[in-house]
Amino acid sequence: MISDNRLKLMSFVPNFKRPDSAAFPVPERDGCRLEIDVAIPMRDGVRLATDLYRPSEPGVYPVLLERTPYGKHASVMVNIGAPQYLARNGYIVAIQDTRGRFASEGTWYPFRDEAHGNNRDGYDTVEWLAAQPYCTGKVGTFGGSYAGFNQYTMAGAMPPHLAATFPRQAPCSLRREWVYRGGALELGFIYLRWGRRMCVEALRNRSVQYERRAAQPTLEWLAPEDPLLSDPFQWIDEYVSRQDDEEYWRQWDIQPFHQCFDRPSFHVASWFDIFCGGSLRNFTGMRAAANSDAVRNGHKLVIGPWIHGPFMYREPEGCCAGEANFGPAAFWDYKEAMLRWFDRWLKNIDTGVTSEPAVRYFVMGLNQWKQAEDWPPAGIEYRKLYFRAEKSGTSSSLNDGVLSWNAPPGGAEPQAYTHDPDDPVPSLGGGTLFAIPRKESVQAEGWSEINLQAGSRDQRPIEGRCLTFTSAPFAEDLEVTGPVKATIFVSSSCVDTDIVVRLCDVYPDGRSMLLCDGIQRARYRDSDFRPSLLEPDKIYAITVDLWSTSNLFRAGHSARVIVSSSCFPRFDVNPGTGGSSLISSERKTAVNKIFVDRQHSSLIELPVLPLRTAGE
Repeated sequence: MISDNRLKLMSFVPNFKRPDSAAFPVPERDGCRLEIDVAIPMRDGVRLATDLYRPSEPGVYPVLLERTPYGKHASVMVNIGAPQYLARNGYIVAIQDTRGRFASEGTWYPFRDEAHGNNRDGYDTVEWLAAQPYCTGKVGTFGGSYAGFNQYTMAGAMPPHLAATFPRQAPCSLRREWVYRGGALELGFIYLRWGRRMCVEALRNRSVQYERRAAQPTLEWLAPEDPLLSDPFQWIDEYVSRQDDEEYWRQWDIQPFHQCFDRPSFHVASWFDIFCGGSLRNFTGMRAAANSDAVRNGHKLVIGPWIHGPFMYREPEGCCAGEANFGPAAFWDYKEAMLRWFDRWLKNIDTGVTSEPAVRYFVMGLNQWKQAEDWPPAGIEYRKLYFRAEKSGTSSSLNDGVLSWNAPPGGAEPQAYTHDPDDPVPSLGGGTLFAIPRKESVQAEGWSEINLQAGSRDQRPIEGRCLTFTSAPFAEDLEVTGPVKATIFVSSSCVDTDIVVRLCDVYPDGRSMLLCDGIQRARYRDSDFRPSLLEPDKIYAITVDLWSTSNLFRAGHSARVIVSSSCFPRFDVNPGTGGSSLISSERKTAVNKIFVDRQHSSLIELPVLPLRTAGE
């Protein structure tokens, strides 16, 4: 291995050349200038390449930081012009390639060097920037998805000079809200999109470093344990093989450090995002754990009706999610919101953000924004809609059952269906993020491609393969805002199965529009890390977390719950054996029964805002 001292003496050579298509800003036109490939040293000697967008006028400014694995020349924030916008408004903006990505040194393993382990790349970057003569000593962080979770992972070791954060659409737990959900693997996201895109770049980066080292007149680095010789696909294997390894996943769990995340933070979530549940858990958890009112009040939250991505300010992404169009009221000026936030906390300018309510959320159906002092909003009444065996006459599903505010009678027969692992029910909408590969592996998918499956979509194409339970049309408007959970009494002929639950708004014209959904793998019903198999044909109560929604069911609309045991390729298919379909080829067909009698009352619990509150 090359010693740390020798690394520090070597001149920095980026591992990636900025493409000619990535134009430089023109100070006279863009109000900023760009310095590329600034090498920022980490505690182990590895240097991370960073681009600095500076205001046209020299001076001392606060610094804003995005850390991305997707290429600093084309990061998410660069895509929307945020660095130029913020630099024009008096900030130095640092966009950094994370370890082992594009121009940076080191080897990449998702989030391994971001948190509170041996390396703390986020911490070191913030503190290095704060110490530079061009910085006021205050640093803010921004960005979403990977760059959002990067910010949250600093909770275990908060940098002293971190003044404020602006995380968008990011999880609380890597295991529970990124790699798995309810114990089921996010197959479409992890395998079809993320693994394909991320590993190819990691391999390219290592190859460049390997060739450069091999040209040196020394072999002291050539050892089997050298990180450059490690498998860039290792993380995928470990995500599957170490699913039950609590110690492994603990390093990426933010919840134990919620109290430590004491900097003013603006959390951004969206109803049809793969990380919606984690964004809300971070906001509510950090406020609940705050050690003072000042820290608690420093957390803000906005929840929009969007899919994943930063384009909530433009059409169509800002107003459309799947097949639903929420109108121009849904637009939100992301860049302006960041500027107001950072002006308050990094420049001490009174922008009014501290006097605004803590939460702003979009009510679908009503298609308007509302405000609240906490999440979920005060005044919610959790009401139960029971599954019943009677026919609703509204769906061509396997059973066409009923949803009712009244509990079912005794003696009702269970609703049975078959789950064939070789013929799974297809995915259709929801908070997902993947694309069926259509391009060369080195090409990045566009935003429309990775969100092609996401959003609110009419579920009728799959209802014929599922159980449905539909309410009578509501006599008056009903606002449902907050967490949604289902309790399903189920038996299976197999030792393991999945329960997938979807909540829909059924329109008078028959459309069955998805609002939120969830999945629970039966063997993880009681614990994320200590699975327990089912006893075939024994009845179990399984809770399915559908995360949260906000929707106004208009008078004349109905609520519908759809139940199945697969959602492919969004989630991996449960083989019915108690193992993983990615490890073993053994599969068993399951006969599953959903119980709908008085003793075993399957139901969904809705957070209802009374009409006196819903109209305010």
